[in-house]
Amino acid sequence: MEPALAIVWLPDTPTWTALREVIREGLPNMVVHFFATPEEAQRYTERSLLEGKSIFLFIAPLPNGEEFLVESLKRWPLAYALGLTHESDFTVEVGTYLVAYLNGQPSALRPYLHQLVRRYEERRQSEQQKALLAEIHRVSLSLTGEVRLEWLIFKLLRLALENSGAPQAFLIVPEDESSEALLVAGYAEAGDYEPRPYPPRPLAQEMRLFLPAIYHTVRTRENLFILPGKEHPLWHRHPEWERFGLEALLCLPLIYQGRLMGLLYLPNPNTEFFTTPEKLEFLKLFTAPGALALQNAQLYAEMEARVRERTQEVLRQKEEIERQSALLRQQNEDILASLRYAQRVQRAIFPPWSELQKTLPESFLFYHPREIVGGDFYWFAQRLSKIVIAVGDCTGHGIPGAFMTIIANTLLKQIVELEGVFKPSEILYLLNLRMRAALQHEDAQYQRFREGMEIALIQLDPKRHKLLYAGAGRPLFLVRQGKGQEILPDRLTIGTSPEGEAPEFTLHALDLQPGDTLFLFSDGFADQLNPEGKRYQLRRLYELFEVIAEQSAARQQVLLEAELERWRQNARQTDDILIIGLRIP
Repeated sequence: MEPALAIVWLPDTPTWTALREVIREGLPNMVVHFFATPEEAQRYTERSLLEGKSIFLFIAPLPNGEEFLVESLKRWPLAYALGLTHESDFTVEVGTYLVAYLNGQPSALRPYLHQLVRRYEERRQSEQQKALLAEIHRVSLSLTGEVRLEWLIFKLLRLALENSGAPQAFLIVPEDESSEALLVAGYAEAGDYEPRPYPPRPLAQEMRLFLPAIYHTVRTRENLFILPGKEHPLWHRHPEWERFGLEALLCLPLIYQGRLMGLLYLPNPNTEFFTTPEKLEFLKLFTAPGALALQNAQLYAEMEARVRERTQEVLRQKEEIERQSALLRQQNEDILASLRYAQRVQRAIFPPWSELQKTLPESFLFYHPREIVGGDFYWFAQRLSKIVIAVGDCTGHGIPGAFMTIIANTLLKQIVELEGVFKPSEILYLLNLRMRAALQHEDAQYQRFREGMEIALIQLDPKRHKLLYAGAGRPLFLVRQGKGQEILPDRLTIGTSPEGEAPEFTLHALDLQPGDTLFLFSDGFADQLNPEGKRYQLRRLYELFEVIAEQSAARQQVLLEAELERWRQNARQTDDILIIGLRIP
């Protein structure tokens, strides 16, 4: 990045000449240009702006230079302006520029320059941090939205190449979860714009890798930066280092929930290494969403592989099924096994309920999908004394609904656990934006999955007895001393595409009392039909909550099961059912 400019108009008179050296000393990291007339300074300003240069400061004497300072700030409002005068002994802020009263002493200018440089550095660092976070957010969405493993690997390698200055990059992954063996899964060069064929191979078969640095990074799980011009005795004295002719090397581990998902290896044989401190910071931060995206893509690839295996198996059995009806029973059992496998995958994504019961022992989970897998889901995360709990009702049931729950679960993890957003209204706002982006498929086969979901989400602080709630279509029900209170949600659906900007969600704050019982639920129980075709209805469900709230969590779950069977009898279950009950200690 080029240094910023300081444009100074000082008449060539003895009164002002002595200040020039003070200005140069006070702005050591800036490019300072002095001009004897305001017209020359103005022309240089215009030329600098057209060339895309950054201007930090305008300086001119007062009162003659006031018009120059005001006009310069109109052209470049991001700069600072400083007016110089010898006529007083105190400092005030005048209009849009700062006035420096020198009292005939050129050295009196130094504090003003120091103050402006400090302001500029603070603003520049803040802008750089904002730009870095925005870029990480953009990259995170791009990576987590890519489920094709081959293209995700290429995206990871391209990002690493663009921000490291290395001519080539490798992705190294564990062979499987239980093995310590490593595979080289991807390779790209700086000029590549699409994935190149690279069959995965054992680490030892790729002769271009400096293996000691890789094994060190795998053991420590920490970034390894070997930069040019810095002595690294541990590596530069290694007998293999000179054989590879390296000047620099980066090893970036991709860690998700303590598990090594992969490692980016970036060697550079050139003397010049183009990585800036800002890009190094980006490389440190982007590995987290990269690890999450790599895990999701691997799970998706495994699921696709199993689907292909099942499809091939069905095709092989088709002729035999047509001739022997007995094999139809076997096929049904295979389909059931696949659904049970999908159920295990879906349940594995849900957080274990036992973890929440450690904090809230008097709580229960009543989960009855209409089919083996369903579109209702729950999710929670804990940080210090606060807990975020969500109950969602996705469009559809069965496998379509289950896939929607996986998308919602992944987005909630990204928003809450990776980005640290804990306020329910903000969580739903971001979830709505990203769900809308995830569901905008152009292929006709995806059109029926574009409706979205309803969700109730709370932030609970049991120690301080505080509750924050936001909802999209799903209410919260509070029972205190046998009397219930409904907290209404916003009449919105997550993932829809309304006209205009995305809506914000209402945040409800409640003070709780020990013994209060909270209920979060989908619409399945209230919509259940009895043999006569009548719905159970929300009013009757609220009355049931008031009756059972004083019972233990285990007893509440039993009573809900009994009431559902009494109402349903031999009628088919209408929808997925999910109810969570939480007793405040």
